[in-house]
Amino acid sequence: MYLYLDDVGWSLMDTGFGNRMQYWEYAYELNRQNNFNFKMAVEERMWAETKYLNFPYTETFDEPFADFLPPQNLPFLDPTLPPVTLDTNKSYNVLDNWPPYFGENENSCYGKHVSVITLKDKVIENKIKRLVKDRIGIHIRHWPVLDEDDREDSVDRFDYEAKMILVRKTMDKYPDSKFYISTDCTYDKPGQTPPLPDFRKESQWISEIYRDYDVVDYRDVLDVKDVVSGIFPDIDNNGWEMVLDDEGAPIKEIRNWYNSPTKEIGFFDKYAQSTTDVKIYRDCVDLFGLIYSKKFIDSRETGPQSSWSDFVNHYRQDIWQE
Repeated sequence: MYLYLDDVGWSLMDTGFGNRMQYWEYAYELNRQNNFNFKMAVEERMWAETKYLNFPYTETFDEPFADFLPPQNLPFLDPTLPPVTLDTNKSYNVLDNWPPYFGENENSCYGKHVSVITLKDKVIENKIKRLVKDRIGIHIRHWPVLDEDDREDSVDRFDYEAKMILVRKTMDKYPDSKFYISTDCTYDKPGQTPPLPDFRKESQWISEIYRDYDVVDYRDVLDVKDVVSGIFPDIDNNGWEMVLDDEGAPIKEIRNWYNSPTKEIGFFDKYAQSTTDVKIYRDCVDLFGLIYSKKFIDSRETGPQSSWSDFVNHYRQDIWQE
């Protein structure tokens, strides 16, 4: 039997990993309280992390649930309510309601189960551990468009000078330290940057951190050339190819794509999904780069709160004594 999970607001622009993990944790706790008699079913497109991470009791489907499973055919479960005892002879549809129930009693599950999720690629995992064993992990979240509430240290979305002052002030608390940085901070809006941005380039506002501090990031783990091909493949033989740059962004169309009779069909969807998967791979490396660092500075010290940092903090509590 299955617990069918929704995408919790997933989009190509913002995969919402932190929120989806809270949602998955609720389903995991629900399953645990029912003796793990269910598989947690997710759609692969919106849960691409399952390609790179092991999610216990979770099965992916490569087609949308709506194509074969009308929601009204299953009983609904509301994740904003406490987990309940289920009929193990039935499958259930877990509603995309928010936020999940995280009570202060024995039913609380926020952060309780994240450490059961592991990297599939042990070669990459060992490479991450070697890289960050003597480094401080730091998460620098993209600032929101508006100031966050009325915090005294809130910084306007486009005030890069003030943002950098806050980041430097935080890093300077650890003189002579080495860092692993996870960030989505660019001059663009979140989710609209290349899948593999090179933050060392002068065109990136955070590049001065790389110049002035001992910093590494996901690019010191991944061989980018192995992740992003220079040519986007001609999957459907429609007469086109796309040249990508070293950040995974399209820079030139070649061959006869404009004369293809099916030029409007499928290309951008396929390219978007390909680049999303690449970004997810980078995200997974970033997560464990922060998790395995000797110390972690979460986003509250460099800007706004983030469920990404929450995930890392909860995971580290199970493997580190800080």
